Amino acid sequence: MSERTWGFESPLAHVAGSEKFCREFRLAERRSNRAAPASRPRSGRSGGGSRTPKGRKERALPAWLTLIGAVIVLILAFGFIFTVAQSCVSNQESTQVRKYATSSDGLLGDSTNIGNEQLQSVLKGSGGDPKQVDKNSLAQAASESERLYNLARQNEEVPPEFEGVHHYLVSALGLRADATRNLEDSLSGDAKSFGEDLPAAIEDYRASDGIIQSHYLPGSQEAQEVAGQFEEQDEFDPFMDYDEIGFEQAQQGGVAPTRSDPNALHGVEITSVEVAGQTLAPGGEVVLTGSDTPSFTITITNGGETPETAVPVEVILNTKVERQSQTKTIEKIDPSGTATVEMTEFSPGELEESAEITIEAGPVEYEEFLDNNTYTGTLTFGL
Repeated sequence: MSERTWGFESPLAHVAGSEKFCREFRLAERRSNRAAPASRPRSGRSGGGSRTPKGRKERALPAWLTLIGAVIVLILAFGFIFTVAQSCVSNQESTQVRKYATSSDGLLGDSTNIGNEQLQSVLKGSGGDPKQVDKNSLAQAASESERLYNLARQNEEVPPEFEGVHHYLVSALGLRADATRNLEDSLSGDAKSFGEDLPAAIEDYRASDGIIQSHYLPGSQEAQEVAGQFEEQDEFDPFMDYDEIGFEQAQQGGVAPTRSDPNALHGVEITSVEVAGQTLAPGGEVVLTGSDTPSFTITITNGGETPETAVPVEVILNTKVERQSQTKTIEKIDPSGTATVEMTEFSPGELEESAEITIEAGPVEYEEFLDNNTYTGTLTFGL
């Protein structure tokens, strides 16, 4: 019987295969029993979404801490806005002060040029004879002086720091304008009329110099210091060189000196006050009824021995709503003379309200007795 070499499986082959299978089985079993290595946490994604590992919570700031942070941010924001706004306002006020100072200095300089460059030569060349006066030059000087006065009077952009001194500039320029216009008008008269008006004009020119030098310039410098814009002022230049004019009557001529004499008696006083046509006694009361409005008429008397110029008069009305104040300047009061000022732009108080009134005049330079410079009373607003 022939041997089949193909398809014959030896028993030894089965034994060897069994042993190999057992080794592989035990190896697989050991691998399955081995502890799995620790894996790093990962944020698995399922369907493109995020997944938070089990047992782990997201960290968040407490609500109160978030609120405090928001409040701090708002405070810082408002602080920044306030600082910027305050800086803008300060810059605007500084610009307004510089603008006013430049404008006022320009008006004053132009006025001085009129006196020194035009009027002085016109008056000196005339020799006191109105027929020798250059009428065209005098008329031009009068028109220009009046223009400068109107510019100062109509200025509505006066900074608060200069509200107490601006009226001095207006008064001085007004004196110069009126005196020059009076000189021009006197040319139509005779030589006697011109001879009388010329010393009066020179006196007014000198008075305007005194107002500017003694009141406006010191007050203007103080106002600039308050505004933080102090600047050294130029030396004061008078309206003209009065000695060059050569008229003795312009300096003497029986006209009282305008410069203050410290050895003379100086003093102004409030002699009478009317409120809406009713007399207000010192410390007394006036009752307004119906359509009456708080208007004031104040009479000031010069009890001194020399003329007084640029006498300030202030009325203060203290109502519950606001403190109202107005100031006017009396350009000149001769010795023993009187002057009257009127102030009408006051707002009435509440019904049955009693408001205090305080009126002050002066003081003038070298004045010592001040008790009669203040006048008080009460204003009641009735039905």
